[in-house]
Amino acid sequence: MGMFGTLIGSGLTGFFALRSERANQQALEHQEERQSRRREGLQELDLRLEHHRWRREHRKAIYEEFAVKSQTARIAALDYHRCCLTGAPEAAQREEIRLRGRLAYREALQTSYAVELQGPEEVAARVGDCIASLRDLLTCAEEHEARAVSGPLNSADVMDMNQQITACFEDAQRVLRLFTRAGREALDRPTPPG
Repeated sequence: MGMFGTLIGSGLTGFFALRSERANQQALEHQEERQSRRREGLQELDLRLEHHRWRREHRKAIYEEFAVKSQTARIAALDYHRCCLTGAPEAAQREEIRLRGRLAYREALQTSYAVELQGPEEVAARVGDCIASLRDLLTCAEEHEARAVSGPLNSADVMDMNQQITACFEDAQRVLRLFTRAGREALDRPTPPG
């Protein structure tokens, strides 16, 4: 019976050792699986952070491009207005200045579409205000050209036209500042949660 007990004892010991080894193996597999999921989660978070940084830089470049195009359009419209006041330049010169103003406006308008696509909504709304203001400024300069071509301007006419263009120019500057502020706030928002 002693030998039989020894065999049963060693069988039980082997059984428990095998069972313990299997439990240890499963625990190791679970630990490796958790570590793998944690690594995948960190990689995904890194990718999201990188995408957010890329998108922020992309938006920033588009916002800056619009601000530059908007400023160029404002100056071109002001030049167009001034051209009308300085004793009716030749038609070819007037046409060149008019086209420069319209082209600058069109470039700002085209860039505004990229801003609207990038968003967010409050920035898109501000860019719409900028375009409307630039359009008003260009329209004011066009009206001044028509007024100047229709007949000689007296000093009261010139003063009135200067006040109109100044008001439009200042409005364009004001809405550009609002756009810039909205863009800065959008760019300064923290990274979205993972």
